[in-house]
Amino acid sequence: MAGVLLLSCLLLAVAGVTSVQSATNPVRRDAQQLREEPLREKRTAPSQTSKSDDGLVTLLAQQAAQLSSLKDKLHALEISQLTAKSELQSELQSTKSECQTTKGELQASQAKLESKVEKLSLSASAVKKEPGSSFIRWGRKSCPNTTTLVYSGVAGGKEHNQKGSGTNRLCLTRTPQFDNTAKPPYYGYLYGAEYQEISGHLDHDVPCSVCLVPQSTTIMVPATLTCPPGWTPHYTGHLVSQYKDYYATEYVCLDGSPEDDSSGVRNDNGLLFYYVVTVCGSLPCPPYINDKVVTCVVCSK
Repeated sequence: MAGVLLLSCLLLAVAGVTSVQSATNPVRRDAQQLREEPLREKRTAPSQTSKSDDGLVTLLAQQAAQLSSLKDKLHALEISQLTAKSELQSELQSTKSECQTTKGELQASQAKLESKVEKLSLSASAVKKEPGSSFIRWGRKSCPNTTTLVYSGVAGGKEHNQKGSGTNRLCLTRTPQFDNTAKPPYYGYLYGAEYQEISGHLDHDVPCSVCLVPQSTTIMVPATLTCPPGWTPHYTGHLVSQYKDYYATEYVCLDGSPEDDSSGVRNDNGLLFYYVVTVCGSLPCPPYINDKVVTCVVCSK
């Protein structure tokens, strides 16, 4: 115990001596500080360099992170552009396909319409080509080139001195057909026809032909060889009828170049074909001339 107290007293005495020396010798203290400051600077310099390096590393890390982020954004943009391009190409392909389909449908519709138009045109053409009217060419076995032959026949009608039966002249078929109808107690007669007082054809049977024309109207114009303007002529000839002292029949136009029928020549009379001549008086002369054989023409429009 006494030893411990002695040691403590010695330490306090040393500390006191040291304090007195420091207080009484400022020069030595300042010199010592000068020697210690470079050492402190050397010890603190590495710490400042380390801090500067750490800041640079941090900056580089930040820039690298930004660059990586930009790369990611660029990649995402490229992917977006590729996706948009792919979608656009797909849409264009789809639109192209739809256009092709629509084009095909339009072509099909056009073909149908053209077919319908063609059918309508053919129908219209057929309607236009259908004969609109007919006429009888008296005295000939054939029809004019401007018409179509329906049938070739022989002229017939009432007997010249009978007041009954019909007054019209008929172009009879060469292939008659009959049924089983019984003959009644009262009836009319049907005769054949002969030329009378027509040079080179006396008592010859008279042929005829029924002709079709595309025009809707056909007329016989007496006392002329020319059709009205806009009308088509088919044949010309002379006006014929029954003899003036016989029972009347209609006027018809006998072809200007009559033929004889192959059935032969016999003086059976029957329906007779006489030329018609003009009689001045109630008939205006001029322009008509007395006792002239009357001409005629058959026209259509």
